[in-house]
Amino acid sequence: DHALSDTVENSIINCRKFESRS
Repeated sequence: DHALSDTVENSIINCRKFESRS
């Protein structure tokens, strides 16, 4: 299933966006 990998990628992107804010 590719859904899991997609979710992980999305989480990483979200984490980077959060770090960029700080």
